[in-house]
Amino acid sequence: MTDTIEEKHVLSIADPTGDTRIMWDPRSKDEVSTAKAAFDAAKKKGMLAYTVDPESADKGEVIRKFDPQAGKIIMSRALQGG
Repeated sequence: MTDTIEEKHVLSIADPTGDTRIMWDPRSKDEVSTAKAAFDAAKKKGMLAYTVDPESADKGEVIRKFDPQAGKIIMSRALQGG
């Protein structure tokens, strides 16, 4: 089986070191496990997670648990007002 970019889902973690991207195929237990571990580690650091609507990149939804079926998840620190 050959993976194509359309079959891969992506977790993007934006932090002071840059943008880390972790890709997974939801059919691969190992890849899902790796992505979930990264998601959980970022959540422990206080990061927020959002799914992105593939039809409209300007719409997203806050999620609290890793969803291996989500096409794209973006994680970042909460913005601080001042």
